[in-house]
Amino acid sequence: MTETTAPFFLSGADDHLLGNLFMLLDAVAVLNPGVEIKVCDFGFSPPVRRFLEEIGVLLSKPAFLQGHDHPWYAKAAMGDFLPPAEMAARGFVWIDADIIPLRPFAADLADLAAEMRVDGQSAALCPDDVGCSLSSFIDQWRNRDRDIEPFAKQIKDFGVDPDSNYLNTGFLICTDANLAHAWRDLVLKQHVWLLFEQNSFNTLAHSAPNKIRQLDTSEWNAHGALLDDAVADGTGKTRFVHATSAGDRHVDGELDLGVNGKSRKMNLKLFLREDLRRRQLAHLDRFMTGHAGLLTECGVLT
Repeated sequence: MTETTAPFFLSGADDHLLGNLFMLLDAVAVLNPGVEIKVCDFGFSPPVRRFLEEIGVLLSKPAFLQGHDHPWYAKAAMGDFLPPAEMAARGFVWIDADIIPLRPFAADLADLAAEMRVDGQSAALCPDDVGCSLSSFIDQWRNRDRDIEPFAKQIKDFGVDPDSNYLNTGFLICTDANLAHAWRDLVLKQHVWLLFEQNSFNTLAHSAPNKIRQLDTSEWNAHGALLDDAVADGTGKTRFVHATSAGDRHVDGELDLGVNGKSRKMNLKLFLREDLRRRQLAHLDRFMTGHAGLLTECGVLT
């Protein structure tokens, strides 16, 4: 796998996940020197947008997303943040902003993407940590009286097996521009409902299951109960840890963060496990300290 055919590494966010995004950017820089991860603009404020442009990571929001302000519309269009020819030739690896890697990953992911192309596979991702089927996922949210009926109709309309694994799009390898564009088009037709972009990807993935590679969640996207077995220093099986869970594995709240007398209130998703949380905060501190001057100059810190 050459540098020109290796997949792009992408993440994306708006100001709400800025602190976690800083953790991810630092973790990538520390663990994979020279590897670039680009950030899709899901609706950043002007100061944050300027800062990300200055450090050379920002990908501008495509014009066709105007009027579709919810960040999940942008997430489903992640392939459109890349030049079409580059998307077709290289594909991408998507890493949610609230994920951090625990060890180097770029070479292994380039090899995995190359394998997928040889095998004719369009995407690779992990089942959700709770290991539920599509039908049980729908039943869980029906019991909570949430807006899940569009998903039930969608999988029926597409002829999807309801016993298929429910997949998590927090970590996603995509080698097929057609799949990326189909996801975009399906999501753009919809109103905002419960996890509509992730649910729609599940529908598309399971409508052609032979094109999808299901990865080991505990290795590639450890979240929820699977975080319990992650080794924080990266020496274990787990490569990526994801600060999201249906249970009590993370907290989400606003903190006032500052450097050199300048500060900003940031929402943070933090692991409850102390060793994983320390790792997150070390990445955040290193990133903000290292970029303190530019963060202040751009108005991110005031």
